[in-house]
Amino acid sequence: MRKSNLLVMCFLAAGIFSCSKDDDAKLSAEIDPDGVNATEEVQIDINEASGGLIVEGATSKTGSITPTGDLAFSLDFSTQTAFQKNGFDIVFDASAEFAGAYIQLKDENGMADTYLDVPLSAMNNYDNKLTQNKRKTIFTKEMTPTRKEEGNTINVDFESSVPAGTFCYVICLYDAQGNISLPEDVCVTVEAWGGNTSLVADWDYTKQVENGETYLTGEAKCYDEGTTTLACDNGENTEIELSYCWTVNDITMNLKNDGTFVLRQNTIESGLDWEASRASCSNVEENFSSFDVSKGNWAYNEEKSELTLVEFVYTSTYEDGEIETYESEDGELIFNGFIELTSSQLVINEVFEDENGIEEYEYHFNKK
Repeated sequence: MRKSNLLVMCFLAAGIFSCSKDDDAKLSAEIDPDGVNATEEVQIDINEASGGLIVEGATSKTGSITPTGDLAFSLDFSTQTAFQKNGFDIVFDASAEFAGAYIQLKDENGMADTYLDVPLSAMNNYDNKLTQNKRKTIFTKEMTPTRKEEGNTINVDFESSVPAGTFCYVICLYDAQGNISLPEDVCVTVEAWGGNTSLVADWDYTKQVENGETYLTGEAKCYDEGTTTLACDNGENTEIELSYCWTVNDITMNLKNDGTFVLRQNTIESGLDWEASRASCSNVEENFSSFDVSKGNWAYNEEKSELTLVEFVYTSTYEDGEIETYESEDGELIFNGFIELTSSQLVINEVFEDENGIEEYEYHFNKK
């Protein structure tokens, strides 16, 4: 999986969700009658799971790891969530130079028969085909800041043989002199697809609230990109203003009972037409529309009230009839965040914090 770093998506909660008793009754019913979420509690066989771990550039070795304790590093978590095929990231900080990491699964009976040797060259690698091709959903742009820029990242994917369930692993760092750090222990929950029948529906997008500012369906969201000097075809230079606008005409999200989803969106993008602007020596805008379909799997974390969308196929159909399709074998994490849900409304929330402060996004949907 490429978890996330790319281009590529408030009203008061009391005001939006002043639910009736009828709404409360519907949502208080059993959300998981098929016991989908219960499968996440099953212990995955560590030797079978070890054979299903994929880290590009890593080597599987037989035996065990013998730490020396002469290398320091730290994780800021001891549990984490993963997704089938999509996997998970291991993000850590090291205070000294190191050459790689060892990862070995464990359970109450001991360690797995094999472990992964992950050289430094196999870390911080993101072959993000979908985002490199300028794929765009309402979530894509906002997913960009979620990658932790500091520290080091190991991207772990799964073979399809790794089911929903739990397992634990240890990770140690090693250096070129043969020193091996003391291990850090982490337990992973692999989410099952689906898990909340109250979410199974066709949802119509109505608006986005970005840092307190509301953008309705059909309303352009524009970004001022400053000015630049344009070299005109007639040899003159002129100062022009740059901007980019994105308008959502229609979005529907179909969450299915089998844990799959289809996200359809009809959007218009506008910006400077460079060729026409150079010819006229003035600002000339161009608009183009596209119909985009994202398909994949969804999961619901009942403890955190979080919805996750993992995309496997993305198709764009442009107004000239051109069709582009991008596929990701191990999936693209396009959204993971807290949701608010009634019998008729869904609000998806994202909050990001970086050196520039906190950014908050809400995506509002009504049930069809």
